Amino acid sequence: MTRMRAADLHAKILIVDDNPVNLGFVVENLESEGYEVLVALGGLEALERAAFARPDLILLDVMMPVMNGLETCQRLKQQDDTRDIPIIFMTALDDVADKIAAFAAGGVDYISKPFQNEELLARVRTHLALRAAQLDMIDQKRDLEAEIAARFAAENSLRESELHHRRLFEEAGDGILVIDCETETITDLNAQCGEMLGLPPDEVRGLALNDLPALRNAAPGQTIAQALRNEGQMKWDDWSWERPDGSTMSVEVIGRTYRAGDRLLAQCTFRDICARKEAEARVRYMASHDALTGLPNRTLLLDRLNVAIGEARRENSQIGLLLLDLDHFKHVNDSLGHFIGDELLEQVSKRLRTVLGEQDTAARLGGDEFVLAVPGLSGAADAEALAERVLHVLAPPYVIQGRTLHAGATIGISLYPSDGDNPAALLQAADAAMYQAKKKRRGTYRLFSRDLSIAAKRWHALSNDMHGACERGEFVIHYQPQMSLETGTISGLEALLRWQHPTEGLIAPGLFIPLLEEHGRMVEVGQWVLRTACAQNAAWQAQGLPPVRVAVNLSGQQFYVGDIVRTVRQALGDSGLSPEWLELELTESLTLDDTETTLRIMHELKALGVELSLDDFGTGWSSLAYLKRFPLDRIKIDRSFVRDLLNDSGTAVIVQGILDLARRLDIDCIAEGVETMEQFEHLRHSGCPAMQGFLFSQAVAANEVSALLKVGAARAEGVRADLGPSQASGTRGRSEP
Repeated sequence: MTRMRAADLHAKILIVDDNPVNLGFVVENLESEGYEVLVALGGLEALERAAFARPDLILLDVMMPVMNGLETCQRLKQQDDTRDIPIIFMTALDDVADKIAAFAAGGVDYISKPFQNEELLARVRTHLALRAAQLDMIDQKRDLEAEIAARFAAENSLRESELHHRRLFEEAGDGILVIDCETETITDLNAQCGEMLGLPPDEVRGLALNDLPALRNAAPGQTIAQALRNEGQMKWDDWSWERPDGSTMSVEVIGRTYRAGDRLLAQCTFRDICARKEAEARVRYMASHDALTGLPNRTLLLDRLNVAIGEARRENSQIGLLLLDLDHFKHVNDSLGHFIGDELLEQVSKRLRTVLGEQDTAARLGGDEFVLAVPGLSGAADAEALAERVLHVLAPPYVIQGRTLHAGATIGISLYPSDGDNPAALLQAADAAMYQAKKKRRGTYRLFSRDLSIAAKRWHALSNDMHGACERGEFVIHYQPQMSLETGTISGLEALLRWQHPTEGLIAPGLFIPLLEEHGRMVEVGQWVLRTACAQNAAWQAQGLPPVRVAVNLSGQQFYVGDIVRTVRQALGDSGLSPEWLELELTESLTLDDTETTLRIMHELKALGVELSLDDFGTGWSSLAYLKRFPLDRIKIDRSFVRDLLNDSGTAVIVQGILDLARRLDIDCIAEGVETMEQFEHLRHSGCPAMQGFLFSQAVAANEVSALLKVGAARAEGVRADLGPSQASGTRGRSEP
């Protein structure tokens, strides 16, 4: 028997390594030398591959998960069919003890990482040559022993050999099929092969190959027997067929010919690869779908959009792209945790599927951002109608782990071809429309227009400019007075953040506050506002000015993400401000979830001695419920109610109801956005104790507040002088500290 020599270009080498970079280097260099290279990604796979393929040499990595190289080597050496295969360890270990352990496990050599190509090839050639010499010696010894044994027990040896091989044949885990290459018939098969074909072995023996549908078209252009006759051995990576019971079978096949007397036979070994193909299909699915919701991800969305754009171009039709963001989702994640947030996203994805047709695509881009791609539209009206259906289907509350949550959405719409001729342009246009819709009012949709493109560019420019703005001192605080109607004096000041842009001047808060939230800077900037406002109030008091409350707004990010209690305590301590002169304004959107966490934080803040107020009252979901539960000192009537007070009788009733309710609960009340004397008179007659707005003063810089406080103090002295000591003492209400 002729054995492989070291220079044989068809030497088979098995590489075992879980690192793709290492595999790529070794495989490339060995294949460039003409070697046949097999790959295993771990120890268990190496055991299977080595037993099945019988390589001439194994290159084995030491450090691998599940089963390391030493254990893999030991188990290879324990198996008869792999015991003699030489193993070279690949290792980055420098410890002598580790190398001794490698030799003790059965290795013949080691190659140090990082690899040197010349060293790698030299050691491979050397051990292939040694293996060839070893095999030659084994052949010679076996031939000699066979000749001697044949003289005494040829017949007995042949009989035992036949029984042994028959047992292996019948009990093999792989399917084995024996073919007569001349007559192109099946001469034998084991039970496992019959199971794979879905037929009893006795019904298959003697059949022509073409009588089996599973084998009829396995080798395109020629029969299996012809392919084996021509090549001597063949490998087919994937044969698939449908069995009689309707199930699909897939196998990897290796066929080799051999002579049995004057007959040319071929043995084909069938290895079941159904599990591997299912795993590969799962990997392909996960690469193109969102793991949480099962919706297509960005990759698959872009692919489908490209296909849809091609069809729309040919058919002269339109495509609608709806980009939607869930309202207040970050609050849910921050306050209730990611498990509830993830379940909310899953329920949202299920609802989105209900509004789509067969040709439509719903995708999740990440976080709480979803996209709907809808081909075959006739115009913008169709896209708007779909947006209405989406808002409607998302509107009902969600019940998750016993909690009732609301998660509406804001939608931006773009259309092909008017708003873009490629997926990137359509997504960018929809993104610009969505942000504009958010700025106007959440829970709505907006179509893209060219003026939005200009606004989007400015938005992105301001996003870049915002980085480092706080450190550069571009943020400033202006203070808007809050007036007590009972005394006619300033009862408090609301600290309002302003951005003094170096080239554009003052940027509107409605533009840059969402930017701070989007870039996750609200905690950092909010801490600066709190420290600065406390220090400024302490400085005014040190100047002998009348003490007043300073109200500082808290965002949801500050309240739930940062340790707000520690932050407030530190700001008071550093500034020396007494807690009674600090008011923290909580937005109603922040308190949408009436949880124990929210209550705990509020009570801890109250324990510091500060006051709590609820901003934008009446614009949220369950105002009355948390008026009873939350430890609030005052509520602020939203400016939208004040604006419509004189024009809408319903609004006037709501405002009167809020004021009456606050009095009954002994909670102070202040109206925001008072701009006209008519609004002032109406609120005064309704019993509103305090107001703020342009009618009294716009927000002013810190250096202008002193004059306002001095004027207010003089006015208060005059009021007290007119009333006398006994009356003056009774005029001090909750709205004046």
